[in-house]
Amino acid sequence: MTDDPATGLDAEQPVGTDRAELRKLARGGLGGLVASLVTGLGGLAFITVATWGFPKAEVGIVFSLTSLFLIALAIVTLGSDIGVVRFVAIRLSEIDAAQRRPTDVAAVVMATLAPVLVIAVGVTSLLWFLLPLVPWTDQYIRTAQVISLFLPFAAVSNLVLAGTRGLGTVRPTILVESLLRQGLQPILAVVAALVTDSSVWLALAWVFPYAVASIAGLVSFTRLCRSKGFPAWVSPRSQPVRAVWREVWGFNAPRALTQIAQIGIRRADIPIVAVLAGPAAAAVYTASSRFVAAGLQAIKGVQQMVGPQIARLHAAGRPDQAGLALRTATTWNVLIAWPVYLTCAVIPATLLLIFGKDYSEGVPVVIILALGMLVGIAAGPVDIALLMLGRSVLSLRNNMAALITNLVLNLALVPVLGISGAALAWSASILVSNALPTWQIRPILGWPSSRGTLLAAALAAVSFVVPPTAARLAGLDAAWQLLGASFLGGLIYLGLVWRFRRPLHVHELTGVFRRRARRRRLNADAAAG
Repeated sequence: MTDDPATGLDAEQPVGTDRAELRKLARGGLGGLVASLVTGLGGLAFITVATWGFPKAEVGIVFSLTSLFLIALAIVTLGSDIGVVRFVAIRLSEIDAAQRRPTDVAAVVMATLAPVLVIAVGVTSLLWFLLPLVPWTDQYIRTAQVISLFLPFAAVSNLVLAGTRGLGTVRPTILVESLLRQGLQPILAVVAALVTDSSVWLALAWVFPYAVASIAGLVSFTRLCRSKGFPAWVSPRSQPVRAVWREVWGFNAPRALTQIAQIGIRRADIPIVAVLAGPAAAAVYTASSRFVAAGLQAIKGVQQMVGPQIARLHAAGRPDQAGLALRTATTWNVLIAWPVYLTCAVIPATLLLIFGKDYSEGVPVVIILALGMLVGIAAGPVDIALLMLGRSVLSLRNNMAALITNLVLNLALVPVLGISGAALAWSASILVSNALPTWQIRPILGWPSSRGTLLAAALAAVSFVVPPTAARLAGLDAAWQLLGASFLGGLIYLGLVWRFRRPLHVHELTGVFRRRARRRRLNADAAAG
């Protein structure tokens, strides 16, 4: 820890190889941030089109079934995407050190992809024939059957893009997952709204881009492997696959239940609300809670990049640098996501106008979830860090505890409090799922937060709470006035972040632009010479 002369603050400043590692994190995190912003906007755009273009009951059907689809996806992929990232990153570093064969990366991916694809196809076939036996309406059943057909495509897309992240780049994930899939969904939803008001077509608009993403992901992974000089694919029966099978699935087995628990925490509440309070209430709850998803998407790029880096540094016996990467990622998460959640907590009614006046009853949901996520974001990517340290069993226990908390509170509170009860249940599970891994990683990586994290939180609070609150106290409570006050707070925030850029490690992010510009100038000079 050194004193920053620009600010007078005690800050954890990297030197030497530490700075090089933060630059790697910044390169991936910055690209991921751009992608996450696009993803968040795409998700909100889809929900906005749905709420304006379709009846509330139809929207509730689609939102509840897409949540069940994501839970089914977590089940069939067996939590293996994190395993792919971890083992590909480790194998890549060992190949670079001439300790592994070039086929080992392909072996890890194939050892994971082959069984997952078999399971996904089997589950899809079963669902197609069994869904008509479920005591649902015909509309529910038809919509569910259409969605289930795309389960194998979503599984392939998740795993091959995880492979590209393990190879050290988030670019394919940015292009395929964020720009292509998330960009297509609202566009197709607009087309569906112009054609019909049926939930089947709205569901198809949401799920069809997974098929496109799976093809693009396969192409991206293959090209990336070839560019590094080793094969992308090997036979699932080959010796390299058999050699890594036990290691990969020894990690993935507990991770499978962990991922199911995690997606259950985020998605099980929507079907529960649909059953206990009706599809219309599920539509309001989903639309209101999507602001939470927008904040999570905003930090997804940093989360995706810090995981492989922690795995690589820990495997190389450099826990101090792994801890620095974790604390820096936590600070960046707060910098990026706290403005979203503070704005949600301060002007929720104004934000919900984007979905129409019929969704104003979601105000308590937005406030409760925003406050819960402020705490969760401040804890940092602790579960990812725990997994990258190889503690998948601990992660399983933590997430099962959070899931049980979520389900019990949902069943207890939704009949009494409605959608506000579901929001309280989710917030409680957020606290559980972050408190446990924070304590568990502390002996190895240290605390996930630092003085920079506290500084980032303080700057966000000053910038995004004070201006709209002052505007409301002054009687300026029209929607455009509150949005204007929040915009002013954003400008103040940018100035404060730049003022304290060194203790916040923002200069590492801005340095990415400077280095890229320098390389372009050098390349231009070389071409001219």
